[in-house]
Amino acid sequence: MSSEKISQDEAIQTTPLRVDDLVKTFHQGTNLVKALNGVSLSVSKGEFTAIMGPSGCGKSTLLHVMAGLTRPESGAVWVEGEKLSSLSDARLTDFRRRRIGLVFQQFNLVAALTALENVMLPLMAEGGRGTAGAKDRAKQLLDRLGLGDRFGHRPDAMSGGEQQRVAIARALVADPAIILADEPTGSLDSGNGNAICSLLKELNQEEGRSIVMVTHEPAVAAWAGRVVVMKDGVVCSDWHAEQFPDAQSLAIRYQEIVSGQAAVGAV
Repeated sequence: MSSEKISQDEAIQTTPLRVDDLVKTFHQGTNLVKALNGVSLSVSKGEFTAIMGPSGCGKSTLLHVMAGLTRPESGAVWVEGEKLSSLSDARLTDFRRRRIGLVFQQFNLVAALTALENVMLPLMAEGGRGTAGAKDRAKQLLDRLGLGDRFGHRPDAMSGGEQQRVAIARALVADPAIILADEPTGSLDSGNGNAICSLLKELNQEEGRSIVMVTHEPAVAAWAGRVVVMKDGVVCSDWHAEQFPDAQSLAIRYQEIVSGQAAVGAV
């Protein structure tokens, strides 16, 4: 990419998220481990991408770098044409709150706040949108996600599945360019996990939401339209999930790749 910032119109139409040649290393005792070793990836508008890989492959590190929560040693991340490394910490925090929706395995809700207040938080931090506007937007989202009767409930009075729906509503409230979800079903039972996957799929198909979801579970990745497989800090395969008719065939393909029994690259 020759310019640090591409046209916003072009970015919205084509690449809400792009990463180029990311490198990130960590210390493990006296050793340096490359969690990311030259990762490049683009996510198109309206694309639902699952990033898979075994533990320690770098997939969660990649998501954290995409979100601007971790800065890489080299390489770059663009969201809607904005180069994250060019932003100061304060501007990055503001940009992330407005343009990147984050969903985590552990929900990360504020225990003292109600569901409605948790969803309102990103808008209230901006100040200018006003309490009434933030409340209306939060109520609409909670209704949309089936939580219209949970406005006043605090996290400890909700199930895990309900808490994750609140977290998704919070991620959506500022109408971000992209949603980044790190193992969003990891703390849920299979029933609630499937419900969250179905919800993400629905948001993608009905609202055109651009979503990147990190998971180690083939059954979860099967809900996405595209699957990217990582191993040892690099992207080793990238395919459209529709090429595999069910989660079992996707799981077989995934195991072949990570075990080295299949040719890597796009299918």
